[in-house]
This record gives sequence, structure tokens and C-alpha cells, in this order.
Amino acid sequence: MGVFPQLPPELIELIVRRLHPIEVATSFRLVNMAAATQFRGPEHSVIRLSQPVPPHAFAAHWLAPGATRGLTYKQRKQLLCLTAASGVVANLEVAMRAVGLPLPPEAFEAAAASGSLAACQWLRERIPSHHSSEGQGSQLLGAGIQAAARAGHRPICEWLLRSWQPPASTGVEAAGAAMAGGHLELADWLLERFGWLVRSQPHQWQPFLIVSMLEGCDLAALECRAEGDYNHHLRFHLLVFKDKALAAAAGSPTPDWAAKVEWLQLEGWLQYPAERVAALPDGAEALTRLIWLRGRGCRFNQDVVLSAARAGNLAALRYLLAVVLRHLDVRPVEAACRGGHLTALRVLHAAGWGMGAWHAARCAAEAGHLHVVAWLVEALGEQAVQLDAWLFAAAAESGSVELMAWLRERGCPWDESALRRRAEADRAFAAACRNADLATLRCLRRLGVPWGSFRGRAGLAVTSVSAA
Repeated sequence: MGVFPQLPPELIELIVRRLHPIEVATSFRLVNMAAATQFRGPEHSVIRLSQPVPPHAFAAHWLAPGATRGLTYKQRKQLLCLTAASGVVANLEVAMRAVGLPLPPEAFEAAAASGSLAACQWLRERIPSHHSSEGQGSQLLGAGIQAAARAGHRPICEWLLRSWQPPASTGVEAAGAAMAGGHLELADWLLERFGWLVRSQPHQWQPFLIVSMLEGCDLAALECRAEGDYNHHLRFHLLVFKDKALAAAAGSPTPDWAAKVEWLQLEGWLQYPAERVAALPDGAEALTRLIWLRGRGCRFNQDVVLSAARAGNLAALRYLLAVVLRHLDVRPVEAACRGGHLTALRVLHAAGWGMGAWHAARCAAEAGHLHVVAWLVEALGEQAVQLDAWLFAAAAESGSVELMAWLRERGCPWDESALRRRAEADRAFAAACRNADLATLRCLRRLGVPWGSFRGRAGLAVTSVSAA
């Protein structure tokens, strides 16, 4: 039986092609089993929260009981930010109810970066008051205009500047963000208003703008500016930020990144920014650039391995482990644990790099990575990991209800006698109260952890979320 038996399959395919992929994933596939089966590919079934999800589907998923139980505090904040980026205000209201957190300032940045004016306006009115004092409010709007400029959204920049007079330094920083995003016209528009600061303080601001161009613009545009606006004492200016300049060029998303590195080397900068390259979000591109750097004589050390491990770049990490001597440095392992990069952790373990089980488990727990903690227990043993009250307190800091429950199921102690010192119980509540994290507070009480000295502060957390 087909989706609609009375219609030929090719007509159904045509109908689906006319729909937005999110409509297919959240509505059309739910028509019947045939629709779900026929359109089961990732292009029809993957929902990206940064895209405008239909409010009925968003609410049905995130208001279901236990929908956010498996999310850490950081992931719940990310849910708010991704929803803000989608621009659907109705979904933002639902997300706030679902996560039990006040709106973070990062949500405003996400909305500005996506170009959603409606979401920006809604969020500006609702970011909690402790982020909206005169100084902090200016920081919030400054971060917003930089995010909008980097993404090339002039309407958002215009809206902010109509209602807010930023410091000139913030305006120049926004111009730099536009350059780093490859939006020279927007940068020039901002500099028409704030460029007087660059002209009055060239030693401070010209190298900043050149570094921004190295990141987001092609070499031709950079050379044009270097010969014109920024030619005055160019080598001296670049000397101020030479490490940042090389890192910006080597990590640039433009196709001529290598030419920009060579251009800087002609100016006398011979270092190689391998750490920035190893941390590129595109793992395959990171590997390509590392090979290029090594071919030009660059030597790698454990700091480059650390960057690859922190980013979870497996291809780059495997390549580096083959050319860098094994080291007792535990930082790469800890970075992989904090990032939740389990495969990277396994690769490091197999290569014999430093592995302090006790500390590695706490790094993973503080970030709420249950799958990493579970692997450490399985691979290294409970005795090495030590399921103790310190580990439970680290899990509570992450806000992961799922991880705390998993630890309790395995006998991880939390009671006052097991904690040995009251501070560890207080630490669990401290993180939840500091983050106004109601979900974690509820979980701690459900598990029977005593309030201790945090009863009053827990009340403040509830008030903070309610006010938001």
C-alpha cells in the first residue's frame, strides 16, 4: 500500500520536492507507515533545530515527559541557542519551558548570527535582568552586533545601532568580525561610522583588522588594503599580532589559505600555526593542511596533538600520533573526555598516551558525557575510575540528570558520611544554583541529596527561572 494509493508514486515524489525538508520530516512522514518508509533517508528524516521547525512538532517533542532528561546543562543551553537561531519565537517559548533554565546571553548572539530580527527583539526584552545592567547590557548587544556582522546581516546591525550607541571600540570590533566573515562591504559601512578610532590609534587597530582579513578575505583583497589603508608600518603592525596573523591565515576557510601563509612568511614570519590547523572543524581539511605544513618543515609536538584531541579530529589525530613521540602528557586525554570524543579517547589510549583514569572520569563527568564515563569504567575498571562522591559531584556540575542516575544505579555514594566533607555535597548544589538549573535541583532532591547550606540559594534559582 502506498502513501496515497490513488496517486502515482512519481506524483508523490513531486509533492515532496515542493515541501521544505523539515515539513517532510515533521509532518509528511507521519501520514502513514508507507510515507515513513518511502522517505526514510537522512535528507527526509534529520531535523536541525537551527532551522524553523513547525511549532506543533517542536512542542510535541520537547514538552513530552522526560524529553530533556538525557541533556546536560550545556546541551540544554545549546537547545535554547539553536532554537533562537531558527527564529521561531513560539518554539523559543516552548524550549524555555522544556529546559528549566533562564535565557542565556548566547541565545541573543545565535539569533543575531542567523539574521532573525523577530527573535532578536523578543530575546532582548527577556534576557534576565542580571545580564542587562548598563555594562553587561552593552556587552550583550556588543556580542550581538559582532555575531550579526560576522554572518553579514546588515539589517540586524542597523537595528541595533538605531537603538544603542556602542563604544567606538565595539564598532571597530564589529567591522573586524565582518571582515573575518568575508563581508568587506559591511565592514566598510561600519568603518564609515567608527573608523576614526582606527585612524587615531593605528598601532592598536590596524593589525586587528589585518588579522580579521587574513581569516575571512582572499589574498587579493588583503594585498589591496595592505598597499592602501593599512600600508603605514605594516610590518610593525603585524609584529604585534604575528602569532594570531599566522593562525588566522592557516585556519582561514578561503581556498587561498596557503598563499596567505606564504605571503606572511615573505614578510618574515617563519612560525607555523599547527595548533590552529589541528583544531579546524573540518577534520579532513585539518589533515590536508597538517600534511602541507609538515612538507614545509613544520614540526609537531604534544600541543598540536592536544588541539586535535580537543576538536575530536580523528584523521588529524591519527596522523599526528604517527609522527609525534608518545608522551605522558595527560592533557589530550582530558580534552577528549571533556569534549565527549570517545573514539579520539580510544585512539589515544591505544597509542599509549597518558591516561589518569580518576581525573579523566571527572573531566568527562563535569561535561556530562555518560558514554565516556561508561567506557572508562568498562575499559579501565571501577577501581581505577573510583565511583565516589567526588565523581557524583562532578556529574551534578554538568547538570546531566541521566549521568547522575546512572552513577547512583551503580552505587556511587553521595550521602554526607561518604562525602567526608560537606563541601562536596554543597558543590553539587552550587553548580545547579549558579546556573539556575531547576532540572538538576529536582534530580538531586529526588536522589535524596540533602540541601545543606544551599536551601536559600535554591530558592533564588527557582525565582530566577520563574522571572525569566
